[in-house]
Amino acid sequence: MTQDFLRANLYHTGYYFSESFMFSSFWWIFVPLLIAQYYAVKYTHAKPSVLLIVVIVLPLITHIFAFPLLVWVLSSIFYYHTFAIQQTLTYTLSEHSYLLVFFYSIPVWMCLFLSKTVQPADKIPLSEPTNAANSFIETILVSEGSKKCCIAVADILYFSANPPYINIHLQEKKYLQNETLKSIATQLNSGQFIRIHKSTIVNIKLVASYTSRLNGDYDLTMKNGDTLRVSRNFAASFKQKFQKSHQLTAK
Repeated sequence: MTQDFLRANLYHTGYYFSESFMFSSFWWIFVPLLIAQYYAVKYTHAKPSVLLIVVIVLPLITHIFAFPLLVWVLSSIFYYHTFAIQQTLTYTLSEHSYLLVFFYSIPVWMCLFLSKTVQPADKIPLSEPTNAANSFIETILVSEGSKKCCIAVADILYFSANPPYINIHLQEKKYLQNETLKSIATQLNSGQFIRIHKSTIVNIKLVASYTSRLNGDYDLTMKNGDTLRVSRNFAASFKQKFQKSHQLTAK
């Protein structure tokens, strides 16, 4: 409005406060759209190309058409002369296009630039390696009558299902545990313990040998002499893990 007043005095033309006030609505529209743009950039975790389309192009186009529509509504209600939408739209494109591009693009590019260069000091890099060994249990607490004792997971030959419990098999002992095969499997090292049947998980390092049944299934013998069945659904994975864990090494 001040700009219109100064221009009118400079070029000695008429200045109409009401008309200047109405056309200043061009700047009012920035307020809700820039606020919406700010929250979109802040809470939308998308690629820069998506942000370019959503939070730059969309508000810019919205502003281009909202301004002529707003002028048309205000002039038709409060003024004796109604400004046509096409007339205002043409004026907006010719006079204010650069302003729209500037105000809707610069904040987004600045935000993207700062988000790449500024990182919180206490943020842990996603590429930082983690100690996978810490996610595997090394001991299990079992019951032996009224006594509680701790057994090493490495000494367990295999787990077998005994719904709603599981059996834990050691060299010379067997324990009943209030657990399921599915839950215990998530706590074991998958490189050492492998499922060979829907009801059996074995310690691959304590398998002595295996033989084919010639029908896709296998029989394996544990180091304590127990014989277990390897289902054909798990045979390929078992053989791969067995060969890998029993490879001979030379110094």
